[in-house]
Amino acid sequence: MGTLRYLTLGFLLVSGQSQAWSDHASLVWPLLSTDAELKAPVLTPKPLGDFVEQQSQAIAEVLEAHEQWTAARGMDYALTPQPLRFDPQSSNLTRGFIQAIRINPTLSYAPYRQLMASELGAADNQETVGWNDLSFLDAGESHSSIPYVLLAASDLVSPAHVLATASDEPDRGMDVGLFADNGTPFGAIYGFGQQPFGNPNLSYGSQAPFHMGFYHLDWLTKKAQPGLLNTYPIWRIALYDRLAELAFTTGNDYWGWRFMGWALHYIGDLTQPYHAVPLPGVSTVSALWLVIKGETNDAIQLVSNRHGVLESYQYQRLSTALSGDEASGVWLTTLSNAESAPAELSPTDVQSYLTLESVEAATALDTALAMYVPSRYVSDSSFEWVGSGLEGDVANLIRSDGGDEAIHQLDAIVTQQLKRFVRFAQAWVNRTKKHNQE
Repeated sequence: MGTLRYLTLGFLLVSGQSQAWSDHASLVWPLLSTDAELKAPVLTPKPLGDFVEQQSQAIAEVLEAHEQWTAARGMDYALTPQPLRFDPQSSNLTRGFIQAIRINPTLSYAPYRQLMASELGAADNQETVGWNDLSFLDAGESHSSIPYVLLAASDLVSPAHVLATASDEPDRGMDVGLFADNGTPFGAIYGFGQQPFGNPNLSYGSQAPFHMGFYHLDWLTKKAQPGLLNTYPIWRIALYDRLAELAFTTGNDYWGWRFMGWALHYIGDLTQPYHAVPLPGVSTVSALWLVIKGETNDAIQLVSNRHGVLESYQYQRLSTALSGDEASGVWLTTLSNAESAPAELSPTDVQSYLTLESVEAATALDTALAMYVPSRYVSDSSFEWVGSGLEGDVANLIRSDGGDEAIHQLDAIVTQQLKRFVRFAQAWVNRTKKHNQE
């Protein structure tokens, strides 16, 4: 048992991967932009404080209901400490709300939206801000050049823009530093305890238990490493779903769409197999054998590299498609068509059905990456992909090594993952519209 515990914990500590798809907003935009109703600029942005102050008593009731739901889940989730429970009579309601839902209090949560690729020509006529104005984390390749617009109460914004922008927001640090051992004053009081997995020394590593969900582990792994069960994406989705429903029913539609966008981030994360399976393609027996042979760290590095290459490849191919490259048009076609999407998606469905599909797709995806990406990047345990400086050139490197056939095969397997993403994103949009109409 101890060896398996070391293996699974070691994987998550060393790899440190807690980001899934790059730039969630651009990923979901092709779907949202096909909906004329969602693209109409009809929402009036409101500061978070306006919503919280207006609905303080109702928020207290919603959060208490969520607390009861949390308690009913048993050992899966940590309850909110009593001193942090939302008090509608508090002298600082916004701070009290942020503490009660236990998100990073150093972010502003002011209204803003991302400028999408098709709008960049108009960026010169608008006052924009960059990633560093919205987050304390490093931008990385996928966000460094994206412009954002701060929204005033006199502006009008579309539900599509709010939902898309908010779907990327949790990667700005909302879930960073929340555990007791993360060295933050809020982590010390939030009640989540010690970080169960992920590397607390990485700038974004502490968000891993909120962005990864291992809901279909075998019994031995559960027994040997119960910390892998302490994952919070479904908890976040259920929380934001409840808050969105309240916002819509009280005429705070801007925050209804924004809360649902926050939840959509975790849904998107869980459609990525590397966020649903600790070691794709490695059975429990094989994992134990790796320990016996002393090859644990090698397996960890390979999975980490394949995860990183997938993110780099997805971002570069999507960026090429959004720039109008005809050869990459299949990406936009895939992301704008939600074939066989469920009529609706509940938080429970995410755990029961969505993550199961991701688990079932993991081995094939991992195998394809090993087969069609140059072996140095995905099959050499002495190489580290993240931080290699090669992320922006990944498609050219793959084409140079395996020709157009390698690109074709990788596009095909990644497209399968994106089809799952867009199907469940559409189902969540359907649920959002239902909340908005009730």
